[in-house]
Amino acid sequence: MRIMRKQSGLTMISWIVIIGLVAVQGIMALRIVPVYLNYNSVRSVMDKLPQDSEVKGISVKKLDELLRKRLKINNLYDLARNKEAFKFKKMQGGYVLVAHYEDKGPIMGNLEFVATFDHKVEIITK
Repeated sequence: MRIMRKQSGLTMISWIVIIGLVAVQGIMALRIVPVYLNYNSVRSVMDKLPQDSEVKGISVKKLDELLRKRLKINNLYDLARNKEAFKFKKMQGGYVLVAHYEDKGPIMGNLEFVATFDHKVEIITK
């Protein structure tokens, strides 16, 4: 007498769907993760700027040059050239450095992403 057992597991179509979804997520991660890594580099540069001994008594023009030099050192050339991304606002005893910019890029085909980043740092120059 032969006993029938129910088969368990995924069909070939199920495996194709799962592999396709994982591939799409992998492609998205490969495109988006570098944008966030760049933002972490920007935050690091901005957060270390107030602790630098060079900022004491420095003008806003020199402070901007120092920021852009450090961005270039961290291979953030596009942001270093972007004059709209970083603004210095006068405050008592120094400046507030505000970074506000968007980064965008392709995911696949005509599908793109846009990421908006904001960060503020107080820089005491006196």
